[in-house]
Amino acid sequence: MTTYAVISDVHGNAENLKKALNVADANNADFLIFLGDFLNHGPRNGLPSVYDPMYIVKLLNSVKEKIIAVRGNCDSEVDSAVLEFPIDATYNTLVINGRKAFMTHGHRYDETDAEFIGLSEGDIFMSGHTHCPVLKKNRSGIYVLNPGSITFPRGGSDKSMAVIDENGISLRNLDNVIVQEIRF
Repeated sequence: MTTYAVISDVHGNAENLKKALNVADANNADFLIFLGDFLNHGPRNGLPSVYDPMYIVKLLNSVKEKIIAVRGNCDSEVDSAVLEFPIDATYNTLVINGRKAFMTHGHRYDETDAEFIGLSEGDIFMSGHTHCPVLKKNRSGIYVLNPGSITFPRGGSDKSMAVIDENGISLRNLDNVIVQEIRF
């Protein structure tokens, strides 16, 4: 089966992206799902401790064959010009281990849209944007995942990401410690 690392809201922090990629490697991730906000820190965030967008470009381009991505509200056309993989889509739909999975940044679609966009019991809705990790099954049986942010966590959470494999979904901190998980 295929394993996916889900990362969102990098906001230009090279050190934390390296840690997230190490977590992905430790979990033998076949693909890296990025839910937007790659390079720019954004007007409502401070400057990350290790702000190095050009190094982020180098890191991401070195694993471009593994990346499936959507655009965040802080991503621009200039960003897509230096990244060697597409980031311009507002959303994407995948099949992950036999489940329909909708991925978006979260500024246009949120979990309340899950049924409207054609998801049903057992499918996965993924978004970032809020910087608050969420992992739950909603009342319709749809798995809702927000991996949080690897740079600017909010709501008292740790810097986090997620891993999806044949057994379920786990939220992990950047030390690869499982914070929460749901088994399929």
